[in-house]
Amino acid sequence: MAGSETESRELLRLLMGPWLAEAVAAAVRLGVIDRLGEAPAGAGELADELSLAPEPLGRLLRLLVGLEVLREESGGRFRLAPMGERLHSEHPSSMRALALLYSSGFFLDAWRGLGDAVRTGRRAFEAVHGRDVYTYLADHPGDAALFDAGMAAGGAFADALPAVYDFSRAAHAADIGGGDGSRLAALLREHPRLQGTLLERPQVLAGARERLAPFLDEGRCRLAGADFLREIPVQADVYLLCRVLHNWDDDSAARILANCAAAMGPGSHLLIVERVMPDDRRPWLSQAYDVHMMVMTEGRERTAEEYEALLRPAGLRTLDLRDLGAEMRVLVAGPL
Repeated sequence: MAGSETESRELLRLLMGPWLAEAVAAAVRLGVIDRLGEAPAGAGELADELSLAPEPLGRLLRLLVGLEVLREESGGRFRLAPMGERLHSEHPSSMRALALLYSSGFFLDAWRGLGDAVRTGRRAFEAVHGRDVYTYLADHPGDAALFDAGMAAGGAFADALPAVYDFSRAAHAADIGGGDGSRLAALLREHPRLQGTLLERPQVLAGARERLAPFLDEGRCRLAGADFLREIPVQADVYLLCRVLHNWDDDSAARILANCAAAMGPGSHLLIVERVMPDDRRPWLSQAYDVHMMVMTEGRERTAEEYEALLRPAGLRTLDLRDLGAEMRVLVAGPL
């Protein structure tokens, strides 16, 4: 079976994926990306400033040029390409934390258990690490900080929420499982009349308090420590579930939705933000995240029809489906 050179090169790029991801992550960890964000520089100059070895650094830089993370100027100086700018720590939609998380040992070790997971049906993360991901993170604060930062970076799509949903009609928004509070803080800044509640596990709220401090001081925000699998003790006009349901199996997701429905009033809306699986299987991004959820959790990515099947038993239905880009959608749900 003969294959074209193009197919061979594409296959090699897939097979070398872990190498390429580590090359990007190394440039982030070593400070190369942030330094080049200040001004272009040559390998020798960077090596002196960052205490790195010049010759290996030059080879890494050339690879990053080939990957279109960097650009090389005349005189052997390098600067950030547009993709590289997204890795800078000060970029408003920085993916720096994702580069570090996706190349971390505890993530990659779990992925090495994928074959066993497919053979046995057991979660790869639990098989490799001996516990589920959330128990593991509770015992490893360094990895937990990396995970939380990565989740916040991966949630940058939520910046587009005000463009697809009119929050000016709401008096109170509740972010359920809202992590470090960055999404709620952005909404409160965008809508000065809006009140907000962040519902999270108590240990997560401690880290969110500083980010939400201005709104807490103004009396526009409160923190609610609760387990959304048990109850959602918050009354609001709009409830946000951003990248929450994909972490859970169908029974748990249905329980979360039932708890949301129990808290909602007749005119409340529930915004479910997820990477909705397309009917066309060729776009690979949602498929990759679906397998990632299989590796890390008991969750999965779902189609719009599968979300509707979870909503109906909770007394909810999809009112609208709106596009956020990169296969991310907002399912606007309300009472039946």
